[in-house]
Amino acid sequence: MKRAAALLIFILLLTLILFESPVREYLASAQDVAQKLTQFGWQGHLLFFFGTTVLVLLGMPRLLFCGIGGMAFGWWQGLTYAVLATLLAYYLQFIFVRWGGKPFVEKYLKKYPNAGKYVRDEGLSAVILARQVPLPGIALNFAFGLSTVRKRDYLLGTLVGQIPEALPCALVGAGLLKNSAKSLILTLAVAVAAFALLWLGFHLLKRYLKNKTKNAEHQV
Repeated sequence: MKRAAALLIFILLLTLILFESPVREYLASAQDVAQKLTQFGWQGHLLFFFGTTVLVLLGMPRLLFCGIGGMAFGWWQGLTYAVLATLLAYYLQFIFVRWGGKPFVEKYLKKYPNAGKYVRDEGLSAVILARQVPLPGIALNFAFGLSTVRKRDYLLGTLVGQIPEALPCALVGAGLLKNSAKSLILTLAVAVAAFALLWLGFHLLKRYLKNKTKNAEHQV
């Protein structure tokens, strides 16, 4: 709740800045770019999808493209494109390890010694929870590639694990296209609510899984 309240205050200040400062002019330019992207028709959709895949594959932050997608295509379509493109990029990094990239990956992960600590071979729930850790996605992908987690659990867990952060970012991107402060505040308030509810749900899930693990260890 504290995080959600702080985020709401930040959004209100951001709205004031956007509509009462020269930043509004730069926002209008971003809106023009988003509109031009949609004018390409289906080619614009493909360009965004595969462009996002390549850039995330190279290490660009995925949440940036959630916001851009929301601005260009609306929150639900932009969210879908960004999440699926990220899933494809992450899976390519994952199978790179499985197909022989282990020596390179082991050297890379020395820069992120904590990555392996958050990776478990317990299946779907382990992948979902690991996605909530504030580490670069590429580090987690490589760490999972070194583990024995099944591909099916990795794909589904990565898909679901992206949502808590991706959805609010897509909503924020869509909100930036609003022409009035009232509409923008309403859209961004929905983003805050989604952020709070999703993180609360994952917090409860994490607590449940921890208790389940403790009970299993106690029985053993």
